[in-house]
Parts: sequence; structure tokens; C-alpha cells
Amino acid sequence: MTSPNIIRALNDPSIFGRYFKAESWGAWRVFLAALFGLPLGYDQLRLFQQFTGRSTAPKAPLQEAWLVVGRRGGKSFVLAVVAVFLACFKDWKPYLGPGEVGTIMIVAKDRAQARSIKRFISGLLRVLHGISTLPTATTSASSSSHGSGTIRTAKTPPARS
Repeated sequence: MTSPNIIRALNDPSIFGRYFKAESWGAWRVFLAALFGLPLGYDQLRLFQQFTGRSTAPKAPLQEAWLVVGRRGGKSFVLAVVAVFLACFKDWKPYLGPGEVGTIMIVAKDRAQARSIKRFISGLLRVLHGISTLPTATTSASSSSHGSGTIRTAKTPPARS
């Protein structure tokens, strides 16, 4: 079986599908397809154009994305889904040395947000218990790992003046 792309993972009830059934996740699906450089359908492209002001969607995965999303808009949960997807379904072996453990770093504005994201990640990893090399979720400077890697959450360091 080939590894799923992020949209197939959102549709698969054994991965993330049970959490993305509602219509309200449509815009997030379009965002994730664009973020990962996946093709968009006609209606998805129109939604992408409406929200971004761009005429064409990315043809390759993006390295960075900036979002303006209000409170309770799903940002932390979608970030957790992306982190778990990348940790569990992307092959990082070509980028890691022998014995090296990959890390996906999540940076949050404060400890409360980091804790919330970590809880989402831990919950998603528990749901994916059938995967043999699950990463672990750790907080702040702690670093434990299991299987293929570690997902770390940390609060943003204070700005320097």
C-alpha cells in the first residue's frame, strides 16, 4: 500500500476521516490540498481563489504558509493533524543519518496553546495505534522518542529587544 496523501488521510476513517466529516472542514481541506501541492477540483479552486486572491493553486508542496484564522477556527487541531501526518506517513529516511531521530517542531504562542496542540497530537496518535512506528509527542525541552520520530511542542521564546 502506498502512503496516503493528506486528503486521502482526511477521508480515511481509519486515519483522520472520523474528524473531518462535517461540511465546515471544506475550507481546511482546500488549504491542506494547496499546502501539500495537491490538485484542486473546480469548486475547490474557486474557494482557494476567493480566500487567497490568487488565480492558480500551488503545483508543489509549500515550505511555509501564513494564515489569518479567528478564535475557535480549528488552527490547533489542523496543525496537530499536519504534524501527525508528516510524522507518520512521510518517509524522512533520505534526510536522516544512521540512528538519527526526526523531529517535527511545533511552536506555539504560549504554554497553554502548546499544551492544547500536544493533547490533540497525543489523541491522534492513540487513534492511529495500528501504525507500528508511531512517533511520540513531547513538550518544551523534553525529548523522548519511539519508533520513527518525535513531535515537539514549545512556546515561542520572548522577542529580543
